Amino acid sequence: MINDPVSEALELFKSGFNCSQAVLAAFSEECGISKETTLKIACPFGGGIGGYGRTCGALTGGLMVIGLKYGATKATNLEAKKLTHEKSRELIEYFEEKYGTSLCRDLVGFDTSNLSNAEMIAKSPHFQKTCPKFLETVTIFLEEEF
Repeated sequence: MINDPVSEALELFKSGFNCSQAVLAAFSEECGISKETTLKIACPFGGGIGGYGRTCGALTGGLMVIGLKYGATKATNLEAKKLTHEKSRELIEYFEEKYGTSLCRDLVGFDTSNLSNAEMIAKSPHFQKTCPKFLETVTIFLEEEF
């Protein structure tokens, strides 16, 4: 087990990685994947999946961790599929109960889908203040799974 996945996820986020990357990379060792690979896999999920303000990146990163821990490697492994869905739903329900939504645009308070790169960079301080609590919530949930 990593010493402190919450701190690691927050540090990755503060260094410029998106929420999804930060969460997944904080569990890379436990998932048996290199940090570099997890950063690449999770990259498109930031900003609510491709910057569209949809599902929160911290949540999608957490769902990837759940998939790596419990996911089926054979199409016929219905038990693994069922367990993965159960764990995923637990995380989503826990998150939505705490914050009222899982949509990035609602969590951060504006629609990111229409922002240019320059506008997104200008909003960076807002994300740095708003998003760490989402990272912490998901990472703490996942810590209990490992």
